[in-house]
Amino acid sequence: MNRRTLLVAAGAVGVTTALGGAAAAIAAVDPEAGRRPQPMLTWELTGGFVPAGWTLLRAPRLVAYDDGVLIADAAKRLRIGAGDLRSLRNHATTVLRDPANARRRPGAPILADVPSTVLTARTNGRRFRLSFEGLEETRRDRAYPPPAYSLLDHLTQLRDRVNRSGAPWRPDAVRLVASLVEPARPTTGPVANWPAGVPVPRFRKDEFVTRMDLRDRPARALIKAIPNPDRAQWPVLRLPDGRRAQVSWRFLLPHE
Repeated sequence: MNRRTLLVAAGAVGVTTALGGAAAAIAAVDPEAGRRPQPMLTWELTGGFVPAGWTLLRAPRLVAYDDGVLIADAAKRLRIGAGDLRSLRNHATTVLRDPANARRRPGAPILADVPSTVLTARTNGRRFRLSFEGLEETRRDRAYPPPAYSLLDHLTQLRDRVNRSGAPWRPDAVRLVASLVEPARPTTGPVANWPAGVPVPRFRKDEFVTRMDLRDRPARALIKAIPNPDRAQWPVLRLPDGRRAQVSWRFLLPHE
């Protein structure tokens, strides 16, 4: 990621920090119901000191659907039984419907540049959401009430189970993220041309990072061109207009 990308990310961190401190709770009628399959529960990380491109590409740590399908990191899939799903729904709803569970303990240390954990549960057409700034990082300090860490443990166990025993999640649907490379920046290694069959990303004025969701044939063309994206070292491709862009992708989730 280049310096301009990092500056964009820094702005995003400030917004997330403000939201995390407030730990807003939401209980509203779900406007997305009836479109794509909607998650019964999502565990996401937002913000933190990471490049903007990484933020756009970051997948939820865990998503649970009403049919019992769990998807971890947009990479592994596992179906759990009705009893496990009911336990997860009840536990998540009980914790997330109470805003007090996301209120930091007075005097708890505040850590800089850590991501916020955002947990969302949907039940009976309503959604409950809480945001916890640095939830995992503050466990030892007990910055949040015990129910928050209990739910985190529950979700961590399920995510580990999916990653250990699940099948690969490989739909013909991907999220492409591209970040322009500064013209003066040298490139190590060969720079391939933009792959045929993959739509060229469009960057608005003064925009250096963008994303596109691709499905079916364009998605397959991208997967063929970059079969194993390296999250730490994005390949550099040459756009048709001569500019260079760092590129990566991940698989889309059913509701995306």
